[in-house]
Amino acid sequence: DVFSVQELIEAFDVKDVNPNPARFDQKKADSINADHIRLLEPAEFESRIKPYLVADGVLPPEASDRQLQILHAAVPLVQSRITVLSEVTGMLGFLFTASDGYEYQSDALSSLNETAPETLNASIAALENISEENWKTDSIQETLQGALIEGLGLKPRFAFGPLRVAVSGRRVSPPLFESLEILGKEESLKRLSRLQDLLQE
Repeated sequence: DVFSVQELIEAFDVKDVNPNPARFDQKKADSINADHIRLLEPAEFESRIKPYLVADGVLPPEASDRQLQILHAAVPLVQSRITVLSEVTGMLGFLFTASDGYEYQSDALSSLNETAPETLNASIAALENISEENWKTDSIQETLQGALIEGLGLKPRFAFGPLRVAVSGRRVSPPLFESLEILGKEESLKRLSRLQDLLQE
């Protein structure tokens, strides 16, 4: 049935209005958004996050071939880990910043315990033995597990936490070993040494 405006006005009674206010469920909205992000083709996801990285100054409007290569390699590391596209700047910014150009988050530094210096020392010594051509995720993971978990007897959380902070400046970051591969041997060792020096001050 179609009612006229006048009929609707006459039929309205404020007593019939539900007193419970409508509530927006942010968690549910984020969950739905995250599901849609995961359904995107990687190329589509990459094209959607690039404007955020440019707007936040992580990438220049005309990115270099190397920057685009890093972005392409990083896509599978974060597509399943974010709920909204704007989170990519925090997650990926460290990959596009020089080793001395990013800050350590305070919660990341406070997460380090007394084993961090020894962990960094052992990691640097072990990783230096990997050749440039073998600087791949699998060999990096195998080398670090051998040096830290088997060699120092550390649990993974304590073994890799300091490396994550050294590499990204964050306590939570994309997968560590893949990030090290993307950064390359020279840059990765610079980052580990930088945090090592800071902890020795």
